[in-house]
Parts: sequence; C-alpha cells; structure tokens
Amino acid sequence: MGVFEFTRKFKGLCSIETRFNADQFRYMQGRGLSDLKNINGQDEILPVLIVGAGPVGLVLSILLTKLGVKCAVLERSRTFPRHPQAHFINNRSMEIFRKLDGLTKEIQRSQPPVDFWRKFVYCISLTGPLLGVVSPISVAHFSQYKLTNLLLKQLENLSFHVGTCEGLKSLNQGPLKEREILMGHECVSIGATDRCITVTASFLKDGVYMENDIQCSFLVGTDGAGSTVRKLVGIDMRGEKDLQNLVSVHFSSQDLGQYLLSERPGMLFFIFNTEGIGVLVAHDLKQGEFVLQVPFYPPQQKLEDFSYKMCERLIIKLVGQELADIDVIDIKPWVMHAEVSERFVSCDNRIILAGDAAHRFPPAGGFGMNTGIQDAHNLAWKLASVIKGTAPLSLVATYEMERRPIAIFNTELSVQNFRAAMEVPAVLGLDPTIANSVHRVINNTFGSILPSGLQRVILDGLFTIGRAQLSDFVLNENNPFGSLRLAKLRRIFEEGKSLQLQFPAEDLGFRYLKGAIVPDDDSVLEAPEAPTGRRRDYVPSADPGSRLPHMNVRLLAKLSSEETFSTLDLVAVDKVEFLLIIAPVESSYRLAHVTFKIAEEFNSSVKVCVVWPDGTVDGAARSKEAFDPWENYIDVVEVRRSTTSLSWWDICQMTHRGAILVRPDEHIAWHVKSVVVGDPTLEMKRVFSSVLGVQSTGLQ
Repeated sequence: MGVFEFTRKFKGLCSIETRFNADQFRYMQGRGLSDLKNINGQDEILPVLIVGAGPVGLVLSILLTKLGVKCAVLERSRTFPRHPQAHFINNRSMEIFRKLDGLTKEIQRSQPPVDFWRKFVYCISLTGPLLGVVSPISVAHFSQYKLTNLLLKQLENLSFHVGTCEGLKSLNQGPLKEREILMGHECVSIGATDRCITVTASFLKDGVYMENDIQCSFLVGTDGAGSTVRKLVGIDMRGEKDLQNLVSVHFSSQDLGQYLLSERPGMLFFIFNTEGIGVLVAHDLKQGEFVLQVPFYPPQQKLEDFSYKMCERLIIKLVGQELADIDVIDIKPWVMHAEVSERFVSCDNRIILAGDAAHRFPPAGGFGMNTGIQDAHNLAWKLASVIKGTAPLSLVATYEMERRPIAIFNTELSVQNFRAAMEVPAVLGLDPTIANSVHRVINNTFGSILPSGLQRVILDGLFTIGRAQLSDFVLNENNPFGSLRLAKLRRIFEEGKSLQLQFPAEDLGFRYLKGAIVPDDDSVLEAPEAPTGRRRDYVPSADPGSRLPHMNVRLLAKLSSEETFSTLDLVAVDKVEFLLIIAPVESSYRLAHVTFKIAEEFNSSVKVCVVWPDGTVDGAARSKEAFDPWENYIDVVEVRRSTTSLSWWDICQMTHRGAILVRPDEHIAWHVKSVVVGDPTLEMKRVFSSVLGVQSTGLQ
C-alpha cells in the first residue's frame, strides 16, 4: 500500500464516530471469580478478544489456543502489511518461539546467513570509506512481515480462519466465533458491565460502514503505538514524545544487495555525506530488500516531497553510485517516542494492553517487538488460569506488576542506546539534538511570521551547511580539524560506546521483583541497575522472578542416546503446569510428594523434574517408588561440556538440597536454597497461595 493510499484510508476510518462512557468502567473492586458470569466462554461470550493482529496479538492467540483458551482477533487493516518494520528477534523471544512447533528453526532456516548481517557499518557512502564496525552476537534478523506469515501458518494449523466481512456471512447472525481473525474491523467503542466487555467493531461492506457488537470476558489491546483500545479506555502514556520524525522508504535492489554481499555485508548502514543522511536496514541482501530511514522535519518538509522519484535519487546519493534496478515499494512517515502506558490493565483487570499499545520505544536495541512478545508470554498462562477457574481475577493484575517495570527499564535503555547511536553523527558535526533544536526554533518563532516556503529555504540551507562538514576537504587526516574528529570517532568504536544491538543481561536476565512470585525472605529486592546503554553480560540465576537458567540435559531412561534438550524444554506449552526441580535427595523427594498433594488442593498441575548429576548410571526406580502413585515426573541427567563445567545447582547458585518451582512462562516462582525449614505442607500451601492469589485453608 502506497503512502497516499494509506492516508486516504486513514481519513476514512477517522470519520467513524467513537463512543465511550467512563462510567461504564466503574466496577466494584475485589470480587472473586465466582462473581464473574460466563467467564469460561459459555453462551455468546468469547473468553478473550484480541484487538490487533501484529506479532504480539498473533503470538498471544497461539499461546492461548495451545492452553485451551478460546479467542479471536480483530484487525483494523484489510491486509497484512508488507513493510518490513521490526527485524531483530532477541534471545528470549527466540526461546519462546522454540516452544511454538519449531518456529525458531523455521526462522533460522529462512533468515539470511549470519555472516551477511552480523555487522553495523558506518560510512560516508555505501561505496566510500569505512568509519567503523560493530558486530553483534548471533540472534535472528527476520523482517516482521515474514514473521507474521510464519505465525499465520501456525494459526492455520490450529484451525484459525482469516477473513473479512464479505467472507464471513454469519457475522451479523450470531456471536463472533473462536479462532477467527477478522480483517478490516476497527474497534470504535468499548462498553462494560459486570457480565462482559462489549466491543463495537466497524467494517466496510458494499461501500457502507456497518457495526457489530462482540461480547468477551477479556479484551486485550495489541493494536500498536496508536492503540484505539488504550485511547477508548482513557489510559495515558508517560515519557518522551516526538524524539525524532522519520520517513521509512521500503525498496528493493538486487544490484545493491549483490554489491554489499561481495564488498560490505552488514545489517545496519549509517550513511553520512554531503548529499544526505540516512540509516539503511538491509533486511535481506540476497533478495535485495532494504528500508531506508531518513530524518523528516514537518511542516517545512511535507510527506509529498518524498515522492518515489525523489526517494530513488536520495538512495543513489547515499549509495554513491547509480543503481539501475531500484524499486521503491512503500513510503511511510513515523514518529519515534519513548513512552510507557500509565496502566497495563483496566476495568477490574478485564481490559489489558500489550506490546506497542502499552509501550513504545526508540528502535535502538530492538526492544519493541521483543518486549511485546514477552508481554504475551507473561499474560497467556495467567488468563488461562483465570478462565479455567484455578485463579482469581487478581492474578491478571500481576501482569502489570511484572511487565510495566520491565517496559520502563527497556524504554530507558532504548533511549540510552539511541543517544549512543547519535554520538557518531555528533562527532562528525551533525548533532541531531542541534538539528531538532533549530527545527523547534523555526516552528516556534518564524512559523507565525515567515511564509512556509521561506522557512523551508532556511531549514534546507542550515542542513546543507551542516552536511558540508562531511566533505573530503574537511574530513581527512591531513586536515587538523578533520583528523581530530576521526580520532574521536575511533575512540567511540574502540570503547564500545556506539549503538549496541544485543544486551544479554537485559534480554535474558530481566527479573520480576513482585507479582506472581514468592520472594526470598532474606533477600532485599532492589530495582535493577540503571541502564547505561552499554553491554552487560548475562549471569544465570534461580532467584524468584528470574528466567529459568538453561542447561542441556538427557533423559535418564535414555542414557545411551546422544539426544539432549534444554531445561527450558521441561516447561509445558500446551497446559498451565508448574515445574518443580529437585535433586535425588530424600528431603527433596518428600517435598515433591507434598507438592503433588498441594497442587491438587489448588486445582493446579505440577510436574516434578529430578536432576541427576553427570555420570549417573541409573536411579529411575528410586524416583518411581518415591512418587507413587503420581506419575507426572521426569528424571534427567546433567550434560556437562567438560569436567570443569558447573553443575546445574552451581549454575543456579544453590545447593543440591534445594528446590525450584517454575511458572508456566519459565520464570521462577519460588525457590529454597537448602531444605525447607518447618512444615513442607504449610510452606507449599503458602507458595501456591501467593503465586496464584488463592487463599488456602490452614493459612488463615
């Protein structure tokens, strides 16, 4: 869809009248699950309605469906976008995808080879001299629209149907069915009673806008940075607005792709020359697919200025040579923000925000889509627990307790990383903060005095003067001024102060400090170290709220086999099930026996994993006897890389007499570093009561 077609469509949708009454959202607080009618999808009420069919909404629909929760999706657009958009998938998101029927392997097969994209390149032009290189560690580089296609295939395998109003004759003849993705349907109003949430969707049929009311128990807004759900519910965003206006130019060029493959492979190309400035994202060098991001300064610059021909000329200027096969596919304006929603849940925990609807970051570091995918992972098991009747509505509130601090931290880190990226142009004499300040001065002073054409001339003139500092005459080793700048630039790269892509400590090491967890009694929960934009190493931990550490293990029953798997694979994806990890110690076997009983009391499922030390020959009979009559257990053996490698319990910074309870989202709910002090039955009742928010007899 071209930019002008998009604009016309947007104006048409904006003409729809939206209706919202804040009084509808005044609920009585503190009601239990028994007060909620039809929450499990009886009659005409859909358990979960998701608004927004981007990666976050699609991942959430997959996770919920695998957990046995009925859901459907509304999407405002009539088609899925082809603009590449997000492209970086971090380690934690890839771990989540590993559990989705081989999605990670499909991404790895389909993405460009790592050597084609592992570099960041700073240059005068794509054919000119290099200024520096930064290499990230292996992750996935995969365009968002390609990821969306893979997610849709997964949903199709789960019997989801993608359709429009024309393709669904029964839309006005009954309730919205589960496993439907309705395209071209915009949420225009939201109402609430103690029985359900009612969403009014508007859609175009035979040239006429029509409306349909959909009733659901839970509404999840995954509808992007301009979230309609968030606006209708009246939730504000807090943070830094309008950090930068940009225009995104999606284009293809096999000639450029082949040149870069042979001469200068990379993922991000930061180009600064006298003719223009831009960041080129190489989505796929082999296919010749690119997105060029260029600064945009409205109202002096207008979107119409970025015609297809003008964009072709700009691309050639930044490349530094003629290209015969440039095909500009799409042109989109966008604004960079750094904001987090004031609330992630509303309406007595029945309306929920996730992904860009809840937080919007600068793209530096690739946290946007990844944070949203992890939102969905956190939320899915909690919604399933409430809908299936094993937890009260208050469990949904822990989603905000856990994910909002992570979003705030990631926002700050993204801003720090964005500013680090701006150090390079600043050293070259192109400080973006100065450019933005000049732009604001023109808007705030000259804007009401000078004609718009003259404002444009002034702005263009200032930028031309600025870019002149990038000329060969200024920027060379023989010019003292240029030599000094180049030396400063080298120091930035040598000290790792430029843009970073991978943040292991944040990607894998983020930790929930309060929510559906049981903190250590002797630990002091402190906010994480303030982000600096610098890379920090990930240190595995089994502290409550942390992600379960990874270690390769082997089934005890198949010791002769070379097949190994990760401890993360021990956590089920198709049912809400907790995992208790113990060593083959008598006291731990007793604790596991008690845990099976307490889980039954809480109407919850638990699997026990016994981790045997490396070199174990047998021991299965011992576990069978200890767990009888329960059969939901597994014996595994550590797989160490060498005799000096850490044991499982050393990795977890615990003794082998301890125990770890893992939530369905692979985060630690509770642990004990050594044996439980006191009555194990009372302790496990306390644990499940705290995690699920359910009061148990014997604890009052």
